[in-house]
Amino acid sequence: MAANANAPETGTRPQPNSGPVSYGGILPWLMPSLTQWLWLVILLILLAQPWRTMMASSDGDTCMHWRVGKYMLQTGHIIRADVFSHTRLGEPIISKEWLSEIIFALAGRMWGLYGLCVVTALLIATTFALLHRHLARETGNHAVAILVAFIAAWAACTHWLARPHAFSFLLAVLWSDALRRFEHGESARRLLITLGVLTLLWVNLHGGYLAGFITLGIYWLGSVIELVLARADQTRSGAVRQKLKVFTGAIALCGVVSLLNPSGYHLHVHNLHFLRSDYLTNWLAEYASSDFHAFDSHGFLAWLALTFLTLALARPRLSPTSAVLLIAWTYLALYSVRNIPLAVIFVAPVLATALADAAPLWVRGMSGRLRDIYEMSRAWLLVGVVAIVAIVVFRHPTEIPAKKWPVDAVAYIHQHPDLFTGNMFNYYVWGGYLMYALPEHRVFVDGRTDFYGESLIRQYDDTSLLHTNWQQALEQYHVDWTLMPADHRLNLALALLPGWHCAYSNEVAAVFHKQP
Repeated sequence: MAANANAPETGTRPQPNSGPVSYGGILPWLMPSLTQWLWLVILLILLAQPWRTMMASSDGDTCMHWRVGKYMLQTGHIIRADVFSHTRLGEPIISKEWLSEIIFALAGRMWGLYGLCVVTALLIATTFALLHRHLARETGNHAVAILVAFIAAWAACTHWLARPHAFSFLLAVLWSDALRRFEHGESARRLLITLGVLTLLWVNLHGGYLAGFITLGIYWLGSVIELVLARADQTRSGAVRQKLKVFTGAIALCGVVSLLNPSGYHLHVHNLHFLRSDYLTNWLAEYASSDFHAFDSHGFLAWLALTFLTLALARPRLSPTSAVLLIAWTYLALYSVRNIPLAVIFVAPVLATALADAAPLWVRGMSGRLRDIYEMSRAWLLVGVVAIVAIVVFRHPTEIPAKKWPVDAVAYIHQHPDLFTGNMFNYYVWGGYLMYALPEHRVFVDGRTDFYGESLIRQYDDTSLLHTNWQQALEQYHVDWTLMPADHRLNLALALLPGWHCAYSNEVAAVFHKQP
């Protein structure tokens, strides 16, 4: 559908005339627009406590990715085989996040864990600022755009962690915008170039590139449905058929470009093999459905409420593509909490467009005033200066909290190196942190679940849950010491075994050692 020629430059829909507004002098340089405010506020929130520490220490994957990136910087090549575990030492690795890990390692080299938080905060703030800007441009309604962007950010905030998936958020909003621009009349050439470049980046930054292919497939399917519905209209069916050819070509192009990664087609085989394992996807908490009784789910509940209210009150006439997009991504978000941030990014334009079409006059009037500020604002310089001061001048050291992680136990291990010369058995959640904190020791397991595979994870579970064969993994992998939470059941079992004794214990962790 071509853009409305009578629409203002900032959107595709006309707005009520709010009268000419003229600002001169220094005021435009001191008045941020809503997009700029949203970017700055999210950035400052993420760099402040407690969010800064939460981003770095919610799980061990942050340290794990930093450690892998650091190894690649030290060796000068992409990691091809495991060097961090004794259970899979030397086994080939699919490097699906190598580029983001190097970026994290560079930031960590400069500022430690705080550097990883800075990179993540910039990615997330830019993602939702761009989302608001794209919604405002497409709908022409800045009031609706900020509402939808705010609720989208709220729904996604539980996944604001210093991990490579933050790159997927930014790439998803750019991917969605490219497809929406093409739907509104931009050239096929620009779409193909944009998606090709984004694919090249995405397959080397994070495994979430599959979300881009899913969305592109939805646009292809929507065009097929539209072609079937328009078969009686020769003029319309010709335009839809041309659009379908472009999407088919885009899928083929992105498929070829996606092979430009260190592992080639093995990357796709690896990811699909992992997703087909019901045991692993059910074992990982981030692949579970949202717990609507938890406080963290309130943002997603607000997003679902916005979706239902939009469909009930605005009653939009959705195109086949928009309808399939809404249904498919809402299902994926309900199926797994991991999909929520991507779902709100891809669905946001659909809801914003419907709300803008049904907005009352007072909302359109408010939008006009916000649009005037947006058009006259030159405050990016001011916003940038504030951000640089917040990042560079008022830097805040970021540490792994000792009340949650085995920081003191690690210090004890460093102080008594002669006691810990063999293989360890470690708590899964702590694996990534131990890769970073104990680089001289190889872990039993860490957050690279897809690499370890179902067989080893089952062995870990058998030992950790004290199944009847719980000692098998300890014997098979010649485990000489363990590092587990202080109240873990494995500690109680080891205390009853001859030859094992507790070498260290505090309220967080316990270290058991096997005597010769």
